[in-house]
Amino acid sequence: MTEENDRSFNQLFRAHPIPMWIYDLETLAFQAVNNAAIMHYGYSEAEFLALTIVHLRPPDEAMRLLQNLKSTYSTGPSFQKSGLWIHRKKDGALIDVEITSHAIEFNGRACRFVLAHDVTERVQADARIARLNRVYAVLSGINSAIVRIRDRDALFKEACRLATVEGGFLSAAIAVPQAGSDELLVVADSGRPLPPVPPDLVELCPAERVMREHRQVICNNVASDPAFALLAERMHARDVRSLAAFPLAVGERIEAVLTLYANVEDVFDPDEMKVLNELAGDLAFALLFFEREERISYLAYHDVMTGLPNRRLFLDRLAQLVHLDGAHHPLVVALINLDRFAQLNDALGRHAGDALLVQIAARLGERLPEAFNLSRIGGDTFGLTFVELERAEEAAELLRDKVFRALDEPFRLDGQTVRISSRAGLALWPADGADADTLFKHAEAALKNARSSGERYLFYAPRMNAALAARLALENELQAALELEQFELHYQPRVNLQSGAIVSAEALIRWNHPAQGLVGPVSFIPLAEETGLIRQIGAWVIDAVCAQQARWRANGGQIIPVAINLSAVQSAQPDLLSTIRGAIAKHGVEEKYLEFELTETAVMNNPDEAAHNLAAMKKLGVHLSLDDFGTGYSSLAQLKRFPFDFVKIDRSFIAGVDTNPEDAAIAAAIVAMAHSLHLRVVAEGVETRGQLDVMRSLRCDEIQGYYFSRPVAADKFEEMLRSGMLLPPSEPGLHYHI
Repeated sequence: MTEENDRSFNQLFRAHPIPMWIYDLETLAFQAVNNAAIMHYGYSEAEFLALTIVHLRPPDEAMRLLQNLKSTYSTGPSFQKSGLWIHRKKDGALIDVEITSHAIEFNGRACRFVLAHDVTERVQADARIARLNRVYAVLSGINSAIVRIRDRDALFKEACRLATVEGGFLSAAIAVPQAGSDELLVVADSGRPLPPVPPDLVELCPAERVMREHRQVICNNVASDPAFALLAERMHARDVRSLAAFPLAVGERIEAVLTLYANVEDVFDPDEMKVLNELAGDLAFALLFFEREERISYLAYHDVMTGLPNRRLFLDRLAQLVHLDGAHHPLVVALINLDRFAQLNDALGRHAGDALLVQIAARLGERLPEAFNLSRIGGDTFGLTFVELERAEEAAELLRDKVFRALDEPFRLDGQTVRISSRAGLALWPADGADADTLFKHAEAALKNARSSGERYLFYAPRMNAALAARLALENELQAALELEQFELHYQPRVNLQSGAIVSAEALIRWNHPAQGLVGPVSFIPLAEETGLIRQIGAWVIDAVCAQQARWRANGGQIIPVAINLSAVQSAQPDLLSTIRGAIAKHGVEEKYLEFELTETAVMNNPDEAAHNLAAMKKLGVHLSLDDFGTGYSSLAQLKRFPFDFVKIDRSFIAGVDTNPEDAAIAAAIVAMAHSLHLRVVAEGVETRGQLDVMRSLRCDEIQGYYFSRPVAADKFEEMLRSGMLLPPSEPGLHYHI
């Protein structure tokens, strides 16, 4: 019976999922080890039994362990030692292990039976949480200090103290630029003193780089980062393993640099950086506040962040304009609001949103005369007054030509190019209100309707009512167009830059309007998306493309892939896959001849859902392309999440690729990085020979644009294929240098 019990215990010991072993208390040698320990630690059973418990510990702790274990032996067999230990695997990797051990007799020897549960992930997670809690405590402390401290240097000293005492950083320092000089002066520091840097190496310091490059500098491993190779030895001597430096900027001007040093690697992960960016943003906000605090009357009538007049001053000035004696010209109030500003804040951080508002204020201030009374009303809303107009319609022209054109140009935030969209509501004096408050309230109503209706701008009644009526009429006409089959498809070729041959086409919808003739998609697709008609229109396009391919095949023509645009609304349809499958089965076409194009916005609005949907579409056998790349918030690095086959460079970059070095550099970077991800690249909007030659020199794969062909009807496209129409070859000896 004892032998059977021993056999059962041995089987249980061997099969237990947690690493277990028995070692001799006198020799510390392993006497038995289970399969889980063999698998987890990487030693064979024979290797294990040739080791002692000391071999599982880091070298610097082995001797201390040996002494502790021998002293433990003298306390008797009833002693139990449990706790959290650090073990070393065969490959040298260190793990955190929760030990439970009991004294037993084994083969007539005093031994200890050990269970070793690997808790490395838990320990690391606990450490991350503890570190984040410390950083949050620093953020809270700094916000409290901002409220009570009214001196810049005193606030900086408190911030550094909090970073080291509450945040656990090795050192913290804040430096400010010297007036009339490029040198930085440290005005506050805390923690372990850092080594002096020789004058010839000063430019390598993180704070200097922040000032020079106008961006934050992050290094999670000083020893292996080439940028810090010449400083690594000095930093290692002070136990610096990682660092981060943040610009504290007021508008475009960096007022100070906060640098944090840590004695462990990989401290500055995304979660911690999000909090630290908020911290830097709050300190920057405090600098702006200090700069203007003495001007109490100024602050009462101006927005602190942008320096623009605030709502109060805007209304005061508007009241003065309204009550001017002898005023006879139309006066128009416009309120401008940014689309999806909250999403931008979530994606890039609040400091980036604040920086965007400051840049908008600066740009509009440069482009608009002072008489426009540019103001920040609050949040992401700006106000304007248009005066001395001959007719009220001029306000709409000025809005389009000056305001929207300025806002449509890209902005630079944290080294990224960001584009925004905006909407406006306008109210006319005296028709829409005889006093400033009424006029302002009606402009707010117009803005609200513009946002809900999707219009770029709307006037208050009666112009607004007329616009809404026209919109309703267009919606009804769209519904009728579906029922009366007034849509048709045109096809724009895509050409291979090596062979010059047509390799695919993009299907582009046209509305054969009974009164207006052929109407492009820009005039009706946005409304179709907002009303839900895009689902029916999209299904019609998919079916029409499959039907056309079947006709080309029946005519003995060449079949090539055709790309179909999917809007964000369509790509989220639960029945999209069944719609595609149904059209393929109905017309008997092959999946490989279908390609679906999605914009960055459609993908990045909900990247997790997009990744799931795109994977399902890819499994179906169709091709996928990312359209208008460069206009949203995605990056080529993020494309690894999605199974795209093509990236289409947005036409806004192609337009200047042969004249603007920045556009050419962006295009070159997109081509190179896309190829590294095994994606083919298509240049959209190629309209000139110069643009074509540059894209050839950059080794772009395909082009699409008016230089080769405008979108044409299906029969004309079929004839282009039959005739073997080719792209002209490149000119000999022509080179472009980017």
